[in-house]
Amino acid sequence: MRASSFRYLVKKGIKNLWTNRMMTVASVGTLVACLLIVGLAVLFSINVDNMVEYIGEQNEMVIFLTLDAPEDYHLTMEQELSQMDGLGSITYVSREEAMDSVVDKYLEGDSGLLEGMDTDFLPESFRVKIIDPALAETLVQSVQRMDYVEKVEAPTELTRTLVNLRKMVNTFGGAIIAALVIVSMVIITNTIRASVYTRRKEINIMKYVGATNAFIRVPFAVEGVVLGIFAAGLAFFITWGGYDLFVQMVNTESTTWLASVTSHILPFDTIALRLLGYYMAAGVAVGGCGSAMSMRGYLKV
Repeated sequence: MRASSFRYLVKKGIKNLWTNRMMTVASVGTLVACLLIVGLAVLFSINVDNMVEYIGEQNEMVIFLTLDAPEDYHLTMEQELSQMDGLGSITYVSREEAMDSVVDKYLEGDSGLLEGMDTDFLPESFRVKIIDPALAETLVQSVQRMDYVEKVEAPTELTRTLVNLRKMVNTFGGAIIAALVIVSMVIITNTIRASVYTRRKEINIMKYVGATNAFIRVPFAVEGVVLGIFAAGLAFFITWGGYDLFVQMVNTESTTWLASVTSHILPFDTIALRLLGYYMAAGVAVGGCGSAMSMRGYLKV
């Protein structure tokens, strides 16, 4: 096909969008609605996964050393802990700090009652953040096998629940997104097929005068691609506005604890380009392929 012919067909495809503007509006509206549903499902899955990860990071493992641990052993152990994957900040608690904690918690800060008391009966300890909840049980078992470790306390049941919740969200989220994509393609294909049906006589005439299938397909494919790009852009900006509004409402109405969780909802600008890419790819693919596939039956004269 010559370049001049291709330019003519592209212009014809764009012109046809205005000529058949009622079907254009219907196609764009349907595609925008489908993209919004899929986009919201993607955003929900991403944010739930991010918040579960944040909650999991609040898990803390407390390691108590034996009373006969060497005086400087905590330095060696701190170094070993820092080299373990899945652990975050490491805080060493000396015997003196443990005594201060007991005084503040049980004696309301009246340290005079225990003045001069030996702290040798209190163990040294570490407070360690668990970054990856999935590794919590493995980390606890590894630490328990270390020298001079008396006891390890960690909310392993909570971390197991969080890990299972993340897997469930990812699994069901992926299934829902896949189902919505299939439904969207069916709806869009049927909508475009209706548009092609209204112009079946035009297609038949072109076939009778000797036009090739490619020559007939190009304007419809151009229409589908342009529809997809326009719908993707419109869906993107609607999602942007709705997402920002939702985040503002959540941050305003949340309680203190809930705010600490919802504050980890991802800012839109961190996922904007990725979401726009998804929208554009889906819009162009569904629009272009839908147009080409919907007219197959009308090319046989």
